[in-house]
Amino acid sequence: MKVTIKDLTKRFASRDKTGETVTAVDTLSAEFESGKLIALLGPSGCGKSTMLNMLSGILPVTSGKIYFDDKDVTELSPDKREVGLVFQNYALYPHMTVLENICFPLKIKKVRKEERIAKAVEIAKMVHIEDYLKRLPKELSGGQQQRVAIARALVKQPKLLLLDEPLSNLDAKLRIEMREEIRRIQRESGVTTVFVTHDQEEATSISDYILLMKLGVMQQFSATRDIYNNPANLFVADFIGNPTINQIHGVYVNGGIKPDGSDEIIPCSIKANENDRVVLAVRPESVLFEGGQTTGTVNDMYSSGKDWLVNFNIGDTELRGYCDADYNVQEGSVIKVGFRDKGQFLFNEETGERY
Repeated sequence: MKVTIKDLTKRFASRDKTGETVTAVDTLSAEFESGKLIALLGPSGCGKSTMLNMLSGILPVTSGKIYFDDKDVTELSPDKREVGLVFQNYALYPHMTVLENICFPLKIKKVRKEERIAKAVEIAKMVHIEDYLKRLPKELSGGQQQRVAIARALVKQPKLLLLDEPLSNLDAKLRIEMREEIRRIQRESGVTTVFVTHDQEEATSISDYILLMKLGVMQQFSATRDIYNNPANLFVADFIGNPTINQIHGVYVNGGIKPDGSDEIIPCSIKANENDRVVLAVRPESVLFEGGQTTGTVNDMYSSGKDWLVNFNIGDTELRGYCDADYNVQEGSVIKVGFRDKGQFLFNEETGERY
């Protein structure tokens, strides 16, 4: 099912006595392609869970429209939207077995007992919990409880699956395992899925598209690789990527950047206005440690397997880059560095807009 959002806005009354309103989502428009996994990504308080709750019908919209395929569902109640919702805490019924938990949505719909059990067992096999159907939630691990919650959401065959920070209660190893499982389940079921997370590594590892938000405003909505390779602004470039992107603040002069605290000019093929305050942003993997023209000083380095992650300074700015383990570099070395065109971006320092 395709999901279309047009000028979606949600405002809340302020908790103080000023009478002012807080805009949690601000005139957001996007289209989610049918059968894809879309990550709503952004820092805490950016509005991503609010948007998920508007999609589900739990929260009414202040203004704007939501369409499922071509049907306007903006005013529909949650039970009429054909949506499956998985909460952060899974919200399983503690007194019910796994089978009873999965069956419950069908029981509410008055589906015959034999039919609902058959469907529940089928879904349980898809999410790999068919061996735990007689257990209570307290007898399950966190990852198993999450699978039950997903199975319960899928058993009613929703047209849209909504996942609100479903991995946040799991340990690091299980988070990696379960995000891969969510991707597998989504592909097997073919249901359009919207996944809320503040973790950019989670979003980039399993999603087809990422919608990145900041303070209720959409910053970029793109295919996962495109949002990394072609960030729309400085916030996007900084938020996506691990290690984070290098930022060299300075002045654009004579076709290059004069970094703060340095008299050198870093060559730059991207054009800006003369004397603009700019930020040259460079991915760590785009740093070149041989054949460069710009002087840097090595602070320290860390082994990352076959490579070194080198910390070095250009002027007042500390940067990081990868180099081959055979490269002869040590703390305190003066080196010459350059930057590949790919993974290099130029932004206006004041506005964050990309040149």
